Amino acid sequence: MDAETLNQTDARTFLRTIGKALQDRSRVESSLGLIVANVGNLDHLKSVFGYRNTMSSLTEMARSLREAVDGEDAVVRFGEGKFGILLMSLKNPGHLVLAANKILRTINRRFDIGGTTFEAELEMGATVSGYGNSDPDAILQQAETALLAARQDNVSFLLYEPEQTSRIRSALLLEKEIDAALENNEISMFYQPKVTADSWLPVGAEALMRWSHPTRGFVPPDLFIPAADAGGQIEPLTWFGMNAAFRQLNDWPRTWGPLSVAVNVTPRLVEQADLVEQVGTARSLWSVPKGSVTIEVTENALMRPGQSFTTLQRLRELGIRVSIDDFGTGYSSLSYFNDIPADELKIDQSFVRKMLNDEGYARIVRTIINLAHEFGLQVIAEGVEDEQTAEALAALGCDYLQGYYFSRPLPQADFITWLADYRPER
Repeated sequence: MDAETLNQTDARTFLRTIGKALQDRSRVESSLGLIVANVGNLDHLKSVFGYRNTMSSLTEMARSLREAVDGEDAVVRFGEGKFGILLMSLKNPGHLVLAANKILRTINRRFDIGGTTFEAELEMGATVSGYGNSDPDAILQQAETALLAARQDNVSFLLYEPEQTSRIRSALLLEKEIDAALENNEISMFYQPKVTADSWLPVGAEALMRWSHPTRGFVPPDLFIPAADAGGQIEPLTWFGMNAAFRQLNDWPRTWGPLSVAVNVTPRLVEQADLVEQVGTARSLWSVPKGSVTIEVTENALMRPGQSFTTLQRLRELGIRVSIDDFGTGYSSLSYFNDIPADELKIDQSFVRKMLNDEGYARIVRTIINLAHEFGLQVIAEGVEDEQTAEALAALGCDYLQGYYFSRPLPQADFITWLADYRPER
């Protein structure tokens, strides 16, 4: 196939292209690499800019992909927003990773649609011929599997590994059962208290989903939340959790004064402009006071600051607090701190749990606290499991604490009892 062919084709034609490339590779001492790249925000772009303008921009993107690879390599668009990139002369899988990074650097810029710029959001999966895949269908299937795994993990690129297949299969089975779980009241909300670091007084709780499956038993949230996010069910799941948390907040006793509830939102939802309206509607429906709601988003939500930053800023204008969860585990640039639309950073528990026994982790925690305060942000540490860690964090100036030392996540009735019986020991 002519490597300059950029027009849209179908999957069957693309499979023939892969087959021909495999035959050519059998005559030389090199492997064939396949990257499947998908524009993750295609539906959003079409709704904003229209179908014709968006499709025209994809042609421009294809040309940029073409420029990012070598002359003998091939770039094919075989779906509305999906591209196949055939790398003809790979010496080892490491070269495939380097090529993927180059593509991401090339595409990670703004494109023009009808005079308006937009940010490309590529997600990619890849594989190399010779790893149990000797036919076109197997190679394409492996690259598509890696793409799905990347989407589940909310990362830009993954290379195929055999265990991804079973993980994707399990996720697909869970996806089918999430709707039934919501209808049958199998999913409930648990609450883990947050306390002040200086006096250990309760200030609120983080709302956490728990799934009690009739046959599987307890389904961990780190399994069903990514499955829902990848399968397009994260919206109804999030709205269920948000409404339940706001409703139950009204029943919490005010023994310790006004309390707040924190609700987790995935980066995929933060990129949607209607998140602000949804949160505002739920807060009004349950008459939740201003300042009583915190939206927690992971640090990955900062990786694409365009729509995400706009959404978070609009939430803050509504009186919703914004907390950056798992801080320190992502790759946010320090330059974001000048503009970051947040009120709070949440130090990841992997740092907190090791800070007493490892000076390196202690320095990380101290640096995050000082840096956050320099930019006017409060800090909460999660994963506090003993009194010594709680005291050390207070001495470093941490504002709030959360962890098993104070309480595990509790169902609504038990959390209300905890609030009634709790006595600060500090």
